[in-house]
Amino acid sequence: MIKRLKRNLYILLIGSLMLFFSIVFCLFIQQTIKEKRKNSIAYLNRMASMLVFSMEQNSDYMEILSLYEKKLGHSFRLLSDTDPFLYQSENLEDCSEIIDTFLCTLQQHPSYALNPLALKDCERSSQSAAYPIRMPDGKNYNCVYCEIVTGYGITYGLSIVKESDSFVSLLLPELKFYICIWCGVFLFIIFLSRILTGITVKPTETAMQSQKDFIAAVSHECKAPLAAILSSAEMIESAPDIPNTIKEHAQVIDSEVSRMSRLIGDLLLLSSLDAGSWSFHMEEINIDTLLINLYTKYEQICRKKNILLRLNIPDECCPPFYSDSDRLNQIISIFLDNAVSYSLPESEISLNASIEKNKLEITMIDHGIGISDKDKPFIFNRFYQCDKSRTQREHFGLGLSIANELISLLGGKIYLRDTPGGGCTFTIALLSMQ
Repeated sequence: MIKRLKRNLYILLIGSLMLFFSIVFCLFIQQTIKEKRKNSIAYLNRMASMLVFSMEQNSDYMEILSLYEKKLGHSFRLLSDTDPFLYQSENLEDCSEIIDTFLCTLQQHPSYALNPLALKDCERSSQSAAYPIRMPDGKNYNCVYCEIVTGYGITYGLSIVKESDSFVSLLLPELKFYICIWCGVFLFIIFLSRILTGITVKPTETAMQSQKDFIAAVSHECKAPLAAILSSAEMIESAPDIPNTIKEHAQVIDSEVSRMSRLIGDLLLLSSLDAGSWSFHMEEINIDTLLINLYTKYEQICRKKNILLRLNIPDECCPPFYSDSDRLNQIISIFLDNAVSYSLPESEISLNASIEKNKLEITMIDHGIGISDKDKPFIFNRFYQCDKSRTQREHFGLGLSIANELISLLGGKIYLRDTPGGGCTFTIALLSMQ
C-alpha cells in the first residue's frame, strides 16, 4: 500500500511540476520568438534605410540590388518616374504576385502616407513601415516600400520583400540550448519530486511499518498458545467417558481455534508480503497435474454441498510453464474456496485452463450469489467483506487480497466479470517466468 501511495504521489508531483514548467517554458519560447520576429522586422527597416541611402548616392541600382539579393536573400521591384518596371528579382517564387498584393494593400491604407503611383510628387526620400502579407499558400512575408529621391534627378519606387522566419527557423539556432534546459528541468523535477514524496509519505510509512510489526509480533506470539489450546481440545474430545456437553464445547473450541489459526496464518503471510521478504521458487510446472489434483481435492468438498465441479482443460497436454507451483496452487485454492462457500446447492462450478505460447489463463466460474457492482472496486481490499452481516464466519476478507498480492508478485493480473445468470467469473492471467 505504501509503495502504491508513494508511486501515485510521485507520479502526481512529476505530472504537476512538468505541467507547470511546460507552461512556463512555452511562454518563454513564445516570448523569445516574438522578440526575434520583432528584431527581424526592425532589421528589415534598417536595411531598407541603408538601401535608400546607397541608391541616393549611386546611380548603378543594378549593382546595389544584386548585392543585397546575394547577401541577404531579399527580393525587389524597382520603379521610376519614367519607367513603371525597371527591375524585379527572380529569386522568389510568385514574387510579382506578392509585390502586387503588397502595393495594392499599401494604396488602401492611407496611414502609410505613401502612394506607389505618385512618384513625381516626391520631394524627399521616405519609406513605409514593414507590412506583413499572408499569401494563399500560407506563407508570410514582410514588405517595405521606399520612395527614393536621388541627387541626380531620378525618383525611384522600391518594393522590398523578405519571407518571414518560420517557427522552426527561429527556434533551430538555440534548439540544443532549449533541449539542455528542458533535460535539466526534467531531472530537477524528478529529484525534487522524489524528495517531496519521501518527506510527505515518511510519517505514514513509519505508522504503517509500526502497525505491520505489531501485527506480525502478535501473530507470532499467538501461534504457541493457540496450538496448546487446540491440542488440549483434541485431547478432551478423545478422552473416554466424557459427557456429550463437554465434548460439544471442546468441538466449538477446536473449530474456533482452527479459524483463529487460519487468520493468524493469513496475517503472517500478508506481513511477509508487505516486508518484501517473500521468496518464490520458480520451476517447470505441469499445469494438467496441478489442476487435476485441485479438482480431486475440491470435487469431494463440492459433492458434500451438492455442487457439481467441472474441470475443462485442453485435450492435448499443456506445454511446460515456469512459475511457483505452491503459490499458484494457493491462489487457485482461494478462488475455489470462495466459489464453494458462496455457491448455492444444485449449482455448478467450472475450472477452465488454456495456454497460448507463454501465457496461462485459468478461469473459475461459479453460479452463486455474485458480487454487486458497488462492492467490485473493493473486493481486493484487506478485511473487506461483501457480506456485511458476517454470516460467512469462515472468511475474514483476506483471501482475495492475498491472491491479488501473490498474482502481482508473479507478474500476472486478475479479472472479474459477472457470470450470465448470476455468479462470478474470475480469470487469472500469468506469463511464464522463465
